[in-house]
Amino acid sequence: MESGGEAHETTPPVLGPGDESGADEYVPFTFEEPPGLERYRTRRVELAGDPHFPPVENGLDYLVSVVEHLESPDGEVSARNLKYAVLHLAAGAEVLLKARLQYEHWSLVFAHPGTATRQALADGSLSSCTPDETRQRLTNILGINFSARETKALSELARARNALQHYGLVGERADAHFVEATTAQVLNFLIGFLDVHLLPELSTQERDEAEIAMERIRGGLHMIQSYAAERMRDLAPKLGPVRARTVRCPDCFQWALSPAPGGDDGCTMICHFCGRAMAPDEAALGYTFYVVKRGQSMWDADESWVPGHCPDCRKQCLVEEAATVAAPDTAVDFCFNCATPIEGHTRCQRCGYRYRPNTQEHICPFVRSPP
Repeated sequence: MESGGEAHETTPPVLGPGDESGADEYVPFTFEEPPGLERYRTRRVELAGDPHFPPVENGLDYLVSVVEHLESPDGEVSARNLKYAVLHLAAGAEVLLKARLQYEHWSLVFAHPGTATRQALADGSLSSCTPDETRQRLTNILGINFSARETKALSELARARNALQHYGLVGERADAHFVEATTAQVLNFLIGFLDVHLLPELSTQERDEAEIAMERIRGGLHMIQSYAAERMRDLAPKLGPVRARTVRCPDCFQWALSPAPGGDDGCTMICHFCGRAMAPDEAALGYTFYVVKRGQSMWDADESWVPGHCPDCRKQCLVEEAATVAAPDTAVDFCFNCATPIEGHTRCQRCGYRYRPNTQEHICPFVRSPP
């Protein structure tokens, strides 16, 4: 990262006011280390002990390794790191997809379920289903569908893994951009698959352990340039229609923080990139500290660091100098409780609250009826 905390930012075509749907456009993505990251909790597998790896924990550990090999502050990934990212991502994908089958019924991971035995599963002597058979069973039995793009990316990754593992990756497929793009597509798919289809199936203890690994995985995704670009393209249909209500996330610093689906006034804000959900007041304070005042010392904090009261909802969730995806270079006053820019208001000279001037009324309503 450059000194001074400057962003390595890639700015694709911004969703403009002339585009009503935004479905075919995508929003800017930022490639940098967000501020205030806490130390990750230690995973059980990082402690000394026996190499006990149940399926889900094993698959997640592969994904942690993928993130560690791909994250890079300057956007450059070495050939060696890319090689091991491919190998571990392919292994992780196979393990996690089969784990979902196993939660449905343990015999489904066998090549021939009719001849399955518990002993073969326990001692690892089973002949398991192929990756293609795994996807087919997930679709036919569990109703989990794979898009043509996801299927192609998984197949390309499997071919790259086989080449690397058995004889090497050469020729036109030994292209860093091609391999990295394929890796990003599969990683993007797996994060969604985990959240929707696998993590909800875990027991409380399994879920707690998995969340520690997911913290590490999600915490490193923003540092993978190819993943960030792929993810933001994938989010375009969801974020495009609400681009005027979408701002940077104070956690991962991507342009992906918007109202939670179905929310209106007083709604929870959610980052569709890192998955962080925030209450309105938490979002407003975090945005002020880590986005608006980024790079400034807290010793210089003054009243401008404190979110103001919104003239509409009266909640202390109004942040000055915010910016939305619709106009990333234009400063606006944004209420994180209303989840929208607030215009046409002024500051009361007496109490400091914002209010909407009225030709019939010259007294700030907050003076008469404080929030």
